[in-house]
Amino acid sequence: MTSVAYNGNSASAGSAAQKAFCAAFFFLPISKALLFASLTVAFVLFFASGAGLEALRRWRTLGWVAPALLLAAFPLLSLVVHDDRAAAVSHLGLSYYWLLAFGIFLASSTYSVLSWLRAFVAGVFVAFCYTTVTTAGWLALPWAPSALGNYILYSQLLAMAIVLLSVLYRHEQDMRLRGAYLLLMTGFYAGLLTGDGRSGMLAVLVLMPFVFFNIFPRASMVKVIVVSAVAVGVLLMSPRVQTRIEAALNDLRLLQSEVTETSLGYRYEMWRTAATVVREHPLLGAGPEGFNKVWHSTPRTGEGLGFVEPHNAFLYYASSYGLPGLAALIWLYAALLLSGWRRRATLEGGVLFAFAVVCIVGSFTNTMFRGAVSHTWMMLFIGLEGGLLRSAFSFAPGLRRNGR
Repeated sequence: MTSVAYNGNSASAGSAAQKAFCAAFFFLPISKALLFASLTVAFVLFFASGAGLEALRRWRTLGWVAPALLLAAFPLLSLVVHDDRAAAVSHLGLSYYWLLAFGIFLASSTYSVLSWLRAFVAGVFVAFCYTTVTTAGWLALPWAPSALGNYILYSQLLAMAIVLLSVLYRHEQDMRLRGAYLLLMTGFYAGLLTGDGRSGMLAVLVLMPFVFFNIFPRASMVKVIVVSAVAVGVLLMSPRVQTRIEAALNDLRLLQSEVTETSLGYRYEMWRTAATVVREHPLLGAGPEGFNKVWHSTPRTGEGLGFVEPHNAFLYYASSYGLPGLAALIWLYAALLLSGWRRRATLEGGVLFAFAVVCIVGSFTNTMFRGAVSHTWMMLFIGLEGGLLRSAFSFAPGLRRNGR
């Protein structure tokens, strides 16, 4: 009886953990407080049920693990090699946040991630609805979803949701759900067209053939290219997009005249400053506040006063932790991209591949590892690579199939 009761409690805790992980992915674009509360409950239940220890026993080291450990180690090393200890301490989140990635890796090797992914899309939909009703002036709310902390992050989450929906569509048999996925994709695409973030839009453009291959898996390459070209054409005909293109061209003209108080001009100056820091500190970097100090050593005005990082993940790691930091980040992205591409026909592999592309594209204009929501999003989706192991574990002799 005791054994039966224990197994029953363990199964109940495991089921509750699965629901808590779903809640975490749902609250990711909505509320930081509820996100971290859900993750805390999820991990407590995951290990209390015994599933966490079982996942640890089944641990397999995949390609992303080594660069992740290096990226987690650099902020700790910064405490020793850089002079500004206070800055190093304040940026230790760049180290301990990796615990989330490893925890999700274990959980996703145990539970089905399908409900997590649907929950994430539902959370993005809530943020999308909020943006729609408030922008149109239909409703004024005193609260804003965490996805709207900045427009760059929101566009990246929309892009991730669009491509994720195409993966879900490919692996869904229920025609009603397929129709719902297509409607959501259309709505989110419209959100990208009317929003301000450009990195999310660029990621969708890069992934457009992948999206249409998911929707039309038997279509020829020619048909996919034609449909993708039509979709890109629709995007380029959008008045908002044309305005952005004209603004970018104007920024370029101003930059050629050495006017840098524009979106493109500020980025050019930040990237040039970061490159200077890398040249002066190539081996160890200047620490996590190195760029910030050099940037503000020159009098700044307007928007330039608020910049504390170079708006580029590659340059951020290079200026903070030297060329080894840059190499580790490139290694991580390459490992995720390659692993996802090899398993792109699976649900988890397709999501991982799409996420890697969105991250790589976004990292050229945004420091993806700064900001609680963006950083947590990175960690949760990197950890989803554990789902690639789940099918092998599920059918191994003597192993329990959890979370089905």
